[in-house]
Amino acid sequence: MDSFNLRPYPQEMLQESDILLVRTLQQWAETEVISRRSDHREDYEKLLKPAMRKLFVDLELQNMIWPESCGGIGLNKQDVARTLAPALEQVGRADSGIGYLFAVTFALCSSFALEYNLNEELCRDIAPFFCREDRIALGSLVLPEYARNEQPDAAPLFRGRRLAARARREGDSLVLNGKKLRPLNSGSDARLFGVFCSPEDDSFEGGKEPVLILVPGNAPGLTRGEPILKTGLAASINAEINMSEVRVPSANLVFQGEKPLRQMLSWFYLAVAAVTVGSLFAGYEILREWGDTRVIKGKGNLFKENPLTASLMAEVAHEILLGRLLLHQLARMVANAEYYRQRGEEEQIYISALSTVLHITRAAEKAAGQAMELMGSAGYATEWNLERCWRDLKTIQLHLGSWELSKMELARYFFRAQSL
Repeated sequence: MDSFNLRPYPQEMLQESDILLVRTLQQWAETEVISRRSDHREDYEKLLKPAMRKLFVDLELQNMIWPESCGGIGLNKQDVARTLAPALEQVGRADSGIGYLFAVTFALCSSFALEYNLNEELCRDIAPFFCREDRIALGSLVLPEYARNEQPDAAPLFRGRRLAARARREGDSLVLNGKKLRPLNSGSDARLFGVFCSPEDDSFEGGKEPVLILVPGNAPGLTRGEPILKTGLAASINAEINMSEVRVPSANLVFQGEKPLRQMLSWFYLAVAAVTVGSLFAGYEILREWGDTRVIKGKGNLFKENPLTASLMAEVAHEILLGRLLLHQLARMVANAEYYRQRGEEEQIYISALSTVLHITRAAEKAAGQAMELMGSAGYATEWNLERCWRDLKTIQLHLGSWELSKMELARYFFRAQSL
């Protein structure tokens, strides 16, 4: 099954190099994950870790965003969005957990490695983790937590959120503290954490606005808890982290405030949307095989030829088609962000990214649920892997945060609400 052309989408956006990359990732998905899934299921050591090593290290996907001067591939311009979308479709088709790890890592690194906000000093310090060592390098984010103690004076994006980590300046260093911090992923094995902190004083140029600080995983004072039991995203070995007087250079301050956070989240939402569409490809292939080979008892016709089942199968395909079209339209917008900046409409990209990822994940939940119902008990059986796609999707939705708070962001933008 050639899932690259599974659904119509604006293929004219892609360059030949993009198509070659997608073909390579298709082959990786088939040989390293899909063909071995029945033997190893979600086994981290036997299936997921070897597949991640092949993808991130041997195929150099983790080198993608880094400048060539730092040993990377040099895809650090805005138009990498057009490459990212179809590439992560294929990774998500193989395993949405692996795709999610790359989505978070890419989003974190986008905050200082992309050409429009390039921080050469940080890139020289951090890129060797990804480009010069023969091992998997994962980044993780510790975002503001959703909480009831709203901060009415905070910037809109930080209202209704709590920052559990704190930071202060001491000379040329930043000192961080925080207990029981829950990263989005890979708390047990991330090489790099991007931690949102609340400034303890006014020593930061932006006052008390939250700051994003890079913390190496081996920093003295950073400790990791036991792996957290999860229902999805098996590739992410997550754990709480604690920071006690963790000291990093002042140069590890990536940004402060709301605008750069929106830019970083736009990349995160684009990548997650692509992974989700790819996961739907996997579900589609399972359902299509089911429809091609099952015969309805007493009727004698194939499952897919029955009007009732065909109607529901069409709804699943409908959600995948619309999701893919939305994804690639978003990639086009992100790739042309300079156009929106010049017009003073950069916030449109963030709002479009948020709306797109929320729509795609909710539509994917509906499509996966319908497919599972169509397959009956087989839809819930581990042998068919459809239930794994559903579990991964539900976990991703949790990581995207509160649907109600997201709606408040949309209301602030579209209706200019002031007090939300």
